[in-house]
Amino acid sequence: MNPDGVRKQIGDLIERMVAASVSVKQFHPSLRTTEGGSILIGRKPSSAIALRDVPYEEVYRELERSDAYDAKLVDGGLLLFQYRFDGSGRLLTHRLAYFPNPGLPNVEEAPALYERDELYGDIIARRLVRFPIRFDYDPSRKVDGVHPASHMTLGQYENCRIPVVGPIGPTSFGIFIIRNFYCRAYTRHKNKFDRRALPLDRIECISDAERRMSHFVHGR
Repeated sequence: MNPDGVRKQIGDLIERMVAASVSVKQFHPSLRTTEGGSILIGRKPSSAIALRDVPYEEVYRELERSDAYDAKLVDGGLLLFQYRFDGSGRLLTHRLAYFPNPGLPNVEEAPALYERDELYGDIIARRLVRFPIRFDYDPSRKVDGVHPASHMTLGQYENCRIPVVGPIGPTSFGIFIIRNFYCRAYTRHKNKFDRRALPLDRIECISDAERRMSHFVHGR
């Protein structure tokens, strides 16, 4: 996994989502170098609010207001792709997050959402419970069996850290969200979303103790 490959994957994924009319606002990725020599990919993170103990609606509105996301989906859901590499291109950390819109936009704000039931009917169902999903990778904070180097957090629960085999590429994360939470749109545009992604080296960091726990094995 390297900076240029990750940047290209994010750009390719965004193009697929735009072509499928799933993304309505997006920011194409660029590489930034810090004074310390780290290489950053993704929007400048004003997303520290996402980790604070405030109501979820406030978290979402601040992320949306400050454009602290990489893609806004048709129902207002926000996708974030944040990667940090050292100067030699070695992956140090990532944060990949999905923040669903806690309250759907109205017809005037998003007419296509309500006019095209064949694509978006599963998104606007009233029975849905929307919750954020985050994949973090930070081996410097690893505590075996307690704080896995790579883990998934559901619903902002402080101690929810489901082990993940290793860091996740942008396409693997993005297609996971689209396939599971925007399934009708995914099925309609399967040929776009299932197209082979630009290759990234796979990294595994899960420990033996974490393999004995329920854990997440991600795709390509």
